[in-house]
Amino acid sequence: MKRLIDPKIYIPAVAALSGCALAALLYFGFQTFTNYKMQKEEAIQIQKEKERELELQKEQDSAARELKERLRDAELADLKQQLLDLQNKSSEVKTVTNTVEAKDTIVDIVKEWGPRVAHMECNWFYPNGVLFAKSTGSATIINFTNLGIRAVTSKHILAEKKNYAPNVCKILLADETEYSVLINENTVSVGPNEDWAYLTLPKDARLTSITKSTVKLCQNVEIGDKLLVLGYPIIGSKTGLTVTEGILSGFDRDYYITSAKIDKGNSGGAAVLIKNDCYLGIPTASVVGVIESLGRILKGSFVISN
Repeated sequence: MKRLIDPKIYIPAVAALSGCALAALLYFGFQTFTNYKMQKEEAIQIQKEKERELELQKEQDSAARELKERLRDAELADLKQQLLDLQNKSSEVKTVTNTVEAKDTIVDIVKEWGPRVAHMECNWFYPNGVLFAKSTGSATIINFTNLGIRAVTSKHILAEKKNYAPNVCKILLADETEYSVLINENTVSVGPNEDWAYLTLPKDARLTSITKSTVKLCQNVEIGDKLLVLGYPIIGSKTGLTVTEGILSGFDRDYYITSAKIDKGNSGGAAVLIKNDCYLGIPTASVVGVIESLGRILKGSFVISN
C-alpha cells in the first residue's frame, strides 16, 4: 500500500512555499517598479535638459539677432558720419592744417633751442680729491655781446653746499660735447639776490655755432600765453632733453608763474614763449599746492640786462 503524506507536515510546507513564492513575487515586482520609476525620472530629466538646451539656443539666437541689429545700426551711423565728414571736408582740412602748423611750431622751437640747453653737474671734492657731493641741473648757452659765451643757470645749483662753492662744473651739450669749468671768481658770476648765475665758456667753433642766433627777450607777456620749458629734470629722459608745455598762469614780482611742469633738474634750463619764439627766463622752482604744483620762472630781463 502507498504511504500517504501526513497532513500535519504537508499543509505547513505548502504554506511556506506559497509564502516564499509571494515574497519573491513582491520583491521582483518592487524591483520592476523601482526600475520603471528610475527610468521615468531619467526620461523626465533628459527631457528637462533638452528643454533647457532649447531655451539656451533660443537665447543665443536672440542675442545673435540683437548683435546683428546693433552692428547694422553702427554701420549705418558710421556711413552717416562719413557722409557728414565729406560734407564738412573743407572746414576739417582747415582745422587739421592749423593743428599741424601748431605742432610744427613747437618742433621748430625745440630744434632751435635744444642745442643751447645743456645738462650741468657740479662737484665738490675733499682736499684729497675724493668726491664729497654733487648737484645737477640745466644751463642755457648764450653769446653775450660784451661778455662772450656764458652758460646761464640757477644760482642755487652752485650753492648746494651753502658755505662752499663747487670745485668744478661740467657742461654737457645735447651732442655729448662736454666742457669742464673750474669754479673761481673769474669763471662764475651770480645774482646778488636773484636765482641766476653765469659760467664762462670758451669761444670755440661748436659753441659759436649753436649761439650764432641772437636771443630775443620776450616783451608784452600776457597771462594765458603758451610756453615751453626745456631742461634735464631728474625724472625726465636719461639720455636727452625733456620738454614740457604749459601756459603763463600769473606774475609774482620777479617771477612768472606757469602750469608747465618744472622738476628738480629743470633749474637753469630755458623757458621759451611759443607765440614769439623768445626767451622768457630761467625755470627755477615749483611750489606744490594741495593737488598740483605751479612752476616759477625767473624773468629773462635779469639775465639779458646783467
